[in-house]
Amino acid sequence: MTAKGRRRLRTAAVVAVWIAVLLALSLWSVRKDPPTVAEQRDLGQALPELRRATGALIAAAGDERWVLRLGELRIEDCSITPVRSGRAASRDLTVIVPEGDARTALEGIAAGLPAGYRASVTAVRGGTRLSFYADAGEFIAIDAAALSADQILTIRLDSGCRPAGGTAEVADPAAGPVPAALTETLTVLKADAAVTPRTRAVACPDGGTAATFVADAGVHDSENGPVGVPDGTVPVWSDAAGWAYRIGPESVVVTAQGGRLQVNVTTTCG
Repeated sequence: MTAKGRRRLRTAAVVAVWIAVLLALSLWSVRKDPPTVAEQRDLGQALPELRRATGALIAAAGDERWVLRLGELRIEDCSITPVRSGRAASRDLTVIVPEGDARTALEGIAAGLPAGYRASVTAVRGGTRLSFYADAGEFIAIDAAALSADQILTIRLDSGCRPAGGTAEVADPAAGPVPAALTETLTVLKADAAVTPRTRAVACPDGGTAATFVADAGVHDSENGPVGVPDGTVPVWSDAAGWAYRIGPESVVVTAQGGRLQVNVTTTCG
């Protein structure tokens, strides 16, 4: 082998060793180093911030023109890097609005959030496509995408992918007493009004709790249309998939799922 060939071989060997050292250091860091940036705060640290932001969102959406439904807390597996797994938390707030009021509702919610969230609504394509975004801090994002003609808006809170370490308290706070509107709606629908509902709840920014109470209401009869709507109350939304209306601080949503009715009653922040 010539001297030139030996130099090339040594250079290649040095590069290979250096790559191996960098890879080893990277893997060691992934396994051993504690989080060093805010994005790496684990799920246990992220959940209280997600709950705080959810409370702020539901308080901002408390206008009596709109009907609310709080979704379940979801915890899902995700990948922080190709060699490091994590978990992500998210939660939806469904806001049901009168026809043509999607932009007004999103802008109203944006205005009701804390100034530090820098919430904004962007309209494109002649105002027909809407985008909502807010930064709740601690890398908790709040966003939504909708058409201006939509009546059912889904606003999502998301922690992003986090290390799975730490103690993650996933239980919601106590939801409080069952609203009379749930019992009354179940009775009108000839369902078991004594059933214990499933609950989803968050603490409100100024104290108290906002919660959604969920109960099965039996077989759906698509020919009946909205049932149990109080006299003088006009549903905010009604079609073959269900109906929704507001009674003061309480939101009532009845939906048909798999041939059965489900009743959701949501109490808001005072």
